[in-house]
This record gives sequence, structure tokens and C-alpha cells, in this order.
Amino acid sequence: MSKKVILSSGIPLIIHKMNNFHSFVLGIWIKHGSRHEPEDKNGLSHFIEHLFFQGTKKRTAKEISLEIDSIGGDLNAFTAREFTALYVKGLQENLSKSVELIADIFSNPVFPKKEIEKERSIIMDEIRMVNDNPEELVHDLFMEKSFNNSLGLPILGKEHTVKTISREDIIHCFKNYYGTNNCIISCAGNFEINKLMDELEKNITKRESSFVPTKKNVDFSPGINIFQKDLSEIHLCLGFQIVPFKHKDRYAITLLNCIIGGSVSSKLFQEIREKKGLAYNIYSFVSYYSDTGVFGIYTACEPSKVNKIIKLINSILKSLPNKLKEDEMDRAKTQIISQILYSTESPSSIMQNLAYHDIYLGGVYRVREQISQINAVNLNEIKRVADYIVKNKFSLTILGSIDRNNLDI
Repeated sequence: MSKKVILSSGIPLIIHKMNNFHSFVLGIWIKHGSRHEPEDKNGLSHFIEHLFFQGTKKRTAKEISLEIDSIGGDLNAFTAREFTALYVKGLQENLSKSVELIADIFSNPVFPKKEIEKERSIIMDEIRMVNDNPEELVHDLFMEKSFNNSLGLPILGKEHTVKTISREDIIHCFKNYYGTNNCIISCAGNFEINKLMDELEKNITKRESSFVPTKKNVDFSPGINIFQKDLSEIHLCLGFQIVPFKHKDRYAITLLNCIIGGSVSSKLFQEIREKKGLAYNIYSFVSYYSDTGVFGIYTACEPSKVNKIIKLINSILKSLPNKLKEDEMDRAKTQIISQILYSTESPSSIMQNLAYHDIYLGGVYRVREQISQINAVNLNEIKRVADYIVKNKFSLTILGSIDRNNLDI
């Protein structure tokens, strides 16, 4: 069972005990991500994420690395569009050391100037690696062109913005947005609940932020955007605006995504990959945010096949409201429910789900309730969401060596 308590610092703590495991995973989730940044400081949240591990008032960067390795743990972080997460994985007997370490990193970073310059260089390399990976790059370009306000800003930032971020920018952002009043903690695995709470109370310093992150209103921008790059293949992302995480249609759209391109039996994979052999890789995806969402399709192919693939995708999407079948829905439900149940065997997955449900739904994650909501979706609901998605205007991003005049769209 999952439950939620409030620490004396005001931080919500969501926990899920799993007695048959040797380990636990604890995450600190700060409600600040790339969409909350000024455009000229794009990449600031990701920069701060890197710097959490570069020294505290008690430890140097090397000491942090040595301590986590000495207990056989894993300490890491990631930045998303609407939050930043720090997490630690450890054996249950190392709970106190693990919690004290991650609490120190969260509560007492010092952002040393020397480490800032080192991490700036590393982040620039990270950005260049994305630019050299067409599949990652086309997704970034798709988001940037589809949501050309803050939601579309790349999480890593851009080279020219990362170059200009100063230590003062970092400290200002941290003080104003990374307080205990703007985060949650989730923990799953094997641990003593009272001991966990005691360690968090003892080691996390109460520090209230001056501001709550604000976000601009979402403005979806349909259209066709072509980016020239010397590649042997064309990479493309096509997508539509959909509902936010909290919307009642989320489960119907998730099932629809599975039917369209979320599995090897999906319509896109079977028609374009298996039947016609037009592309090695094709899939659909959904991303939900606090105030909007995206349903998208990605594929890569040789330039001569682009028009044929786009027409096939369009034909499959337009036929959806009339051609969806009960057996497709049943198969999708089985797949999604299986994924949910598989996730319950992983403390890391449970820890993330606890956080997502608290951040986006304001409630505790309950597996049975989620499965019940999926099973409750009927075929008419899936047809209805398919109809409104395909009737919306789309955003298409194409990356590669292609002449716009040769596109038949």
C-alpha cells in the first residue's frame, strides 16, 4: 500500500513498502524544469542538476562519488520539462547513509565556480551529442516548433544560452525555486518507515522558495518545418496536441497510442515496417503535461520513401474512427495492464509513479485503481478521441537532406 505523510519541513513524502526486496529507491522531485526558464537562460535547470553533485558544504564532488560507491549505491538525477529529480538507490541496511547523502546534496550545494566551468563544458558536449543523434534531435526540434513558448525549450538548453549562464543565475534560481515548499519526496522498496522519516527530518534543511515556478500558456503551433542536415536518412516527427495528464481521456488516448504505434502488432508497425518494408523503425508516443499533451509519430527512412510513408500514416490515422476493432482494444488493454504490473516489480518504477501521481493528480498512486480505469474504457471512447485527434491540425518536423518542393503533403 502507498501512503502520504507531510514532514515538518512541509515536504510531502509518498511511500510504498516492498518487503521482499533488499533495496529501496528515494527521489526528491523539485517542481522546476526547462519550461519554467527564461528563454535566454534555457538550460538553467539542467545546469543546476549537474551541479548538485559537484560539492556541498560538507563534501567535495569526489567525496560524494566515493561515499555512494562505498555503500554500493546509485546516485543520479534527471531534468524534465516540468520538474527536476534527484534519486538514490541503496540497500536497506544503508538507509541512513543514503538519505543523509542525498539530503546534503539537495540542501547544501555550494556551486563552486571551478566546477561550474567544468560542467558547462560537459553540458556543451552533451548538447553536441544530441545534435549528432538525429532521432533525439528531431524530437527536440519537433517540440520546439510545436510549442514555441517555454514548453518547447530543449531540456539541455542551447549552446549559446548555456554559454551565458552565470553563477549568479544559478544561485538566484536555486534560492528562488528549489525550496522545500516546492518539492516532494517519494520512496519505494524495503525500508523502515519511522527510520526513513527520522532521517529525512534530521537531514533535510527547511528552506522556503521565494517563488512558485510559473509557466506561460501553451500555444500549439501546427505547420511543416524542415531542417537541412547531411544525413543518409530522413527523420520525421508528426504530432497533435492532446489533453493534459489529469484529463479523463488520458486512458483512452494511451490505449489508442498502443493500437496505432506502441507495439509490434500496432497498425503503423505492421503496415509500414512488416508489410511494406518502408522503414526499420516507426512508433507512436504520448507525452502528458500539467496543461497539455502530445500524441506523436516518429520514423526514419530513405528520402525516396518520405512521401509514401507520410501518405500511409495519414491514411491510417484518418481510417481510425471507423476501423478500430474490439480485439485491438482488448490487446492494447492487455499490453498496458501488463506494463503497469511489470512496473510493480521495480522499486524505481514505483518511486517514479508515486511522484508523477502526486505532482499531476494530487493523489496517491494505486495500481488497482489505474487498472480499473483502463478496463473501464470502451471502444466508442477510443473512437471518439481518435476522431478529435485526427481532425486537429498537425505539426510535422523533418530532418535531413530533402527539398521542400519534393514533398507531397
